[in-house]
Amino acid sequence: MNRKNWLINFPKSTIIFFIIFNILAMLSYPGGTIHNTTTSGYSFITNFLSDLGRFISWNGNHNYFSSLFFNTSMMITGFVFSIFFIQIRYIFNIKNGLINWISIIGTICGIAGGYSMIGVGLTPSDLYFDQHVLFANWLFRFFFLSAICYTIIIYKSDLIETKYAIGYCIFAFLILFYIFLSELGPNARENMSALYLQVIAQKSILLCFIITIYSQTKGLESLVD
Repeated sequence: MNRKNWLINFPKSTIIFFIIFNILAMLSYPGGTIHNTTTSGYSFITNFLSDLGRFISWNGNHNYFSSLFFNTSMMITGFVFSIFFIQIRYIFNIKNGLINWISIIGTICGIAGGYSMIGVGLTPSDLYFDQHVLFANWLFRFFFLSAICYTIIIYKSDLIETKYAIGYCIFAFLILFYIFLSELGPNARENMSALYLQVIAQKSILLCFIITIYSQTKGLESLVD
């Protein structure tokens, strides 16, 4: 494999692809939310991202184009990020027993997080709700563990600036906060305030994830030229 492609070029291109396809999915979403099945179109603050992947939208219409764009973006992004975490292990090849094991754990969790993204894309929430929730929950858990591991690895390595370790560390704690909020916080089905909170938190952590991966590719550029 061309390491520069999988560590730099493909992740950057995939981020752009993911954003464009999700915008297209939002524009083609028929409508409806958990609390109101009569709305038209996609609401940024009352529709979850997973609503885009539903086979039938909340308002009862077929959701063909939106689900195609969203689920395709999740599967391709998950695949590319899985390869990204495989390749990044070879960059931080620190000859230290403990750090080496941390690297293995971080890589395995990163790959599992990518596969979980693929799983989300393969399980529309209205057809396979339990499986969809399982993949969605473990997606963030795996990426949290991977972020913790690579925070330590980057900090211990002199190959890349320490600021990237700090960035990963901040990302890890933001994911941890989101995990607690999504699993222990108010249920989005309870009321509109809870729905606003959960939807905005989901999109915020996604934005942090995109920024973190992009930032990481910038830090790696000098190592794979």
